[in-house]
Amino acid sequence: MKNIFVKAIASLLTAATLAGCSSDYLDVKPLTAVTSATVETTQEGAQAALYGLCRAMYYPMTGIEVFQVLGVNGEPFIQMFYGDIFGQDYFSYLWGAQMGNNFTWVNNRLITGWVPTIGWVYCYNLISQANRILVNIDNIEGDTEQLQYIKAQALTIRAHAYFRLLQIYGPRWEDSNNGEKYVCVLRTQPSTADVPLSTMNAVVAQMKSDLTTAIDIFENSTARRYYIWEPDEDVAHGVYSRLGLLIHDYAAAQSHAAAARKPYKIMTADEYKSGFAEVMGSYLWANPVEPSASGIGYYSHGSYYACQGPYPTDWELGAGQINYELYRQIPAGDIRAELFFTPDKLTGTTQLRASSFWNENICNPANMDLSKLNSNMKLQLITFGQKMIPNGDQAKFGQPYVSRTPGEVTNPVIAFGAQYKFWGVDMYGTNSFPYMRAEEMLLNEAEAAYYNNDVNTARTALQELVAARNPGQDVSSLSGQALLDEIKLQRRIELWGEGFNWFDLKRWNEPMVRNSWKANDVNSNNIPASFYLNIPASDPKWRFTIPQSESQYNTALDRSLLD
Repeated sequence: MKNIFVKAIASLLTAATLAGCSSDYLDVKPLTAVTSATVETTQEGAQAALYGLCRAMYYPMTGIEVFQVLGVNGEPFIQMFYGDIFGQDYFSYLWGAQMGNNFTWVNNRLITGWVPTIGWVYCYNLISQANRILVNIDNIEGDTEQLQYIKAQALTIRAHAYFRLLQIYGPRWEDSNNGEKYVCVLRTQPSTADVPLSTMNAVVAQMKSDLTTAIDIFENSTARRYYIWEPDEDVAHGVYSRLGLLIHDYAAAQSHAAAARKPYKIMTADEYKSGFAEVMGSYLWANPVEPSASGIGYYSHGSYYACQGPYPTDWELGAGQINYELYRQIPAGDIRAELFFTPDKLTGTTQLRASSFWNENICNPANMDLSKLNSNMKLQLITFGQKMIPNGDQAKFGQPYVSRTPGEVTNPVIAFGAQYKFWGVDMYGTNSFPYMRAEEMLLNEAEAAYYNNDVNTARTALQELVAARNPGQDVSSLSGQALLDEIKLQRRIELWGEGFNWFDLKRWNEPMVRNSWKANDVNSNNIPASFYLNIPASDPKWRFTIPQSESQYNTALDRSLLD
């Protein structure tokens, strides 16, 4: 198992140049494969295709087999890989050790690279499957209300896929010439015909049309979703809110965020600390926890990112750590600070002190590992880890950073800033990863309200979140830049490790700064020096390139239209 990842990277670098050379480029099979005739003529076929489309958002990608060994399981991968691994607040030595130049943004603009290819293929897979459903659903005989509900769900997922394309491959709104820059291919039919590039405005208009239609159908329907991984009216509002923030349509962002979160309550402190392993009450949209036999297995989010998932523990590379510069900004008394191993967690009367975290005889400079060089620190980690098991349920969760794979005896990296936020429920680290939750919508509402000069709403929404995480903190009197800064900070803390940081920095038009650890400098950070980055907001690498496979397959694509 331990050598697969490195070999897969090398294989994928070659395979990515071949992925789009034929008409099967966008034909990535859904889990529930049904014929076009069945989809287009029967209610049962349309429903099966919709479930296949939904499951394609979290199931291992098939049809491009080499991607599977990377854990490319759809939305959780897209969120984490593009949204956090390339950002500054979350650091994963698992990815840092294996990705090389890719981790330092060197290949973001490499048209033959696998890094730009994965997001493109994933999004157009969803779009292709949605189009197959939408092309004829209005002509199918059956339960009209249920068929229209399926239509609304497919429209919502198609809009979501285009949103991801705008995030990854599009310019910032400030750099888009008011939306007139070309960004991606707009496909609304299941045909694989050549299609030219469309402007950001054209894509946004299609998204707005899709979401407006979907919301109208949802609002006037008595049908309901059965599973958390299906979109519904609240999810459609949530996608619209995200789009509003992206294009600075703050009126839309605020109103749709408020509508999306209205039926939900945010997590309590105890819920937030319960491991993110199963569906929580504030989840609007998420992948399910399925038995390992269902086929997800090692491709679940938790397999890579849970603190007792098999890849971090069996590969001994760690499950992610918080950027200590962010951690320093978490106010005293905030329950979210409890989920990371940092200098303030030291207990007892050992010879260790806060400065020990910057001692190269205790903290390994290459990977920030604290578990191997000093016996006192190792005991601290063991004690802390036992305390962090959600609800003390060791039978369910096991121990953090200890392998649950039979026969595996490992000594994984437990890094300076190691996270205990994400847990899994079986030997695969299986968990339910949120695509969207009420706390994000609350923060969307607060940020949009600030820009709409609706200061009272911004304060009220922000205080609602803070009161649940740090009862001793009061933000109700903040205004001006201080209010905006607090909204951004709370977003970084609350949604840490859930795939937002890189996307947020991009739309905020801010640089990405990943400062490094320095021996004996207690004011330095906790990132290995080899992964230092300082990317200005103007750098073209914020916009991933359209992969070569698309232009090889789609002869109407004119790259000269792209910056």
